[in-house]
Amino acid sequence: MSKDQTAISAVSKKGMRLHYRKLATPYLMLAPMLAFVLVFMIWPIINVFIMSVEEYKITKPNDRHFIGLENFIQIFTKDDLFWRTLGNTLVYAVISVVFQCVLGFWLAYLLTRKFKGRGIVRALALVPWAVAGLMVGIIWNLMLGQTYGVINDLLQRVGLIDTNISWFSSASMAMLAACIANVWRGIPFFTISFMSALVSIPDDLYESARIDGANAPTMMFRITIPMIKDTIIFTTLLRCIWTFNAVDLIIALTDGGPNRGTTTLALYTMRTFTNSYDYGYASALAVVSTIIMLVVAFVYIKFGKMGKNV
Repeated sequence: MSKDQTAISAVSKKGMRLHYRKLATPYLMLAPMLAFVLVFMIWPIINVFIMSVEEYKITKPNDRHFIGLENFIQIFTKDDLFWRTLGNTLVYAVISVVFQCVLGFWLAYLLTRKFKGRGIVRALALVPWAVAGLMVGIIWNLMLGQTYGVINDLLQRVGLIDTNISWFSSASMAMLAACIANVWRGIPFFTISFMSALVSIPDDLYESARIDGANAPTMMFRITIPMIKDTIIFTTLLRCIWTFNAVDLIIALTDGGPNRGTTTLALYTMRTFTNSYDYGYASALAVVSTIIMLVVAFVYIKFGKMGKNV
């Protein structure tokens, strides 16, 4: 091989090394984050699925063994508390998210209009979202207190009630209190999302509609809502998932009572982990919850015809 050919070969090899190094650099930079996700997210999920088919109680660490689908059979055939907590979860999630969405849209619509002090009002409207769920539960527990609660005092002052309401005396009233607190906390999320969507609608559409004689309700249902349909579907789905999994507000407000009337499926799963120490059964509950959410999300997206737009 001549000196020229040797030089060309060396340059070619060096260029290939630089090329492969350039290709590998992004992956090497992402490697720490991917390792973090694998260790702290992917593996725990896999481990939950593994434990769900095992008899595994932390009080009997040496008696961990495979039992197949027995945990799931018990959930669906013998565990009445599972069905009750699932019903509580659906009521809590649906009522909360529906009112959050409606009130959040109404507030976003108002805050897109120009008025004096709009910036201050926008800032104040977002305050509940910055409060932790545990603090929200504590605050509303104090506000809804039967003896010294400010809500009873306000209702009496405006003449809506004669005697103080015991908000936590029954399962239905406690669920109503939990929904009210959760609605208050979740409105800002929808407000932020809907404001971003509303300001992106071209003004030309509204001008053309006014020229054609369309009134405000017609423009709302023929222009505004269809234009932000994907945002509505996506935000309500996200909020449903978060509400389905949240336990902090419920724990601080009602602690799942009275008589487990506000115990959600997520709280039941957590208590099975922490109180009964039955990791196998709790993992099976977590798997069932995951499957339920996946099915609901798939059907909801399919029903909303959002799949073709994602």
